Amino acid sequence: MSLERGPRAELPSSGFRFDGSWVFLSLFLFWAGAFEMAPTHYPGQGVLFDGIVGGIVILVYFLCVLIHESGHKLFSKIFRRFYDGNQLTVWGGVPREAESFMGTDPGDRMVRMGGPLFNLATGIALHHLDASIRLHPDPLSEEIVPFIFFAMKVNLFLALINLLPVLPFDMGAIFLPGKEETKSSRSFVWATQGGLGFAWVLTLIGLALATRGSLIFGFGLIFFGVHLARSVVVWKGRLGLVSFLKKQSIPHLVELDLHALRMTESLEKAYRDHFYPSGQSRLPVFDGTGVFQGGLDWEELKKVPEPLRADRTVGSLSLTNAPRDRIYLENKSWMTLFDAIERGTNNLYALDNDRYMGVIYPARVLERYRMESGLGVPVRKASDPKRTEDLADPLPNPPELP
Repeated sequence: MSLERGPRAELPSSGFRFDGSWVFLSLFLFWAGAFEMAPTHYPGQGVLFDGIVGGIVILVYFLCVLIHESGHKLFSKIFRRFYDGNQLTVWGGVPREAESFMGTDPGDRMVRMGGPLFNLATGIALHHLDASIRLHPDPLSEEIVPFIFFAMKVNLFLALINLLPVLPFDMGAIFLPGKEETKSSRSFVWATQGGLGFAWVLTLIGLALATRGSLIFGFGLIFFGVHLARSVVVWKGRLGLVSFLKKQSIPHLVELDLHALRMTESLEKAYRDHFYPSGQSRLPVFDGTGVFQGGLDWEELKKVPEPLRADRTVGSLSLTNAPRDRIYLENKSWMTLFDAIERGTNNLYALDNDRYMGVIYPARVLERYRMESGLGVPVRKASDPKRTEDLADPLPNPPELP
């Protein structure tokens, strides 16, 4: 059985997903469109029409965010660099994969600037379109001028604000620590503290405007300030997790799995001695030489009638072989672990040259990181573990802890 190798094998399929903050942003945009833009530019049209205008405003804003992300994606293909920003938020994509925090060469910097450049070019084009329509007006084009003007302002806003040299903006990401630096570097401190300071400034200005009667603009700045502070905290936590995992000896995180199944075990024994005591719905399976074969789901075992389970073996059933559930104990295995933590994976099956070594629980690793961050006690990088093997048992013994 051929297994997909490499630390990037566990990446999820690409696709857009939304951060929870977009719900609040959508409500604010709908409010601004239905209660400010519609009564100003389309007076006396009725409540239903005002609501449609609010919905169009939401679509226009997120279309501008997609333009921003398209710039990153296109530049990543041109410069052949890794980029993952498919989680849509107020500011655009939030990196979720480990490689997004590592690039510091000119090619990676150009990928970071692809989004603002696309927004800037789109904003300039919409400005010329708006000016052309105003010079040569006609009944149809005059109706869409407010939306064109709004799209122009959004694109220019996303372009200019992402040029600020603080997180979570693209220019701030350019000043992230390099591969050999730590999260205590001056560039990291400036990027995070500057982002938090800018968030406080926006929030205070928003409060001042709201108290003076500018409710829509004031509450908009308050929302952006609060979300900006939240985004900076998320970036800081992920960068700290990257630094923490790079210091770890990943083999030392492997725990003994007493409920791993052999291909030759009967289904009755698999249920009685493994599934039921462990309380897990999926268990790893290895063959007679200790090579990992996949996972056995409880739903698959249930398909076999109970009287036949004593005569049938685990190897007779269909095994699942999800690449994202595996981690190879190689130099960059910490990247796989980081991705698993971001996805919320319950456990990772640790493999060494395709041989099953045990299981890593990403949630426990995350708790260790939180303990280190909370206590401020540095963790020294452990040396590579020594492995021992029992010739009578083809399954390698787990790593020896120091």
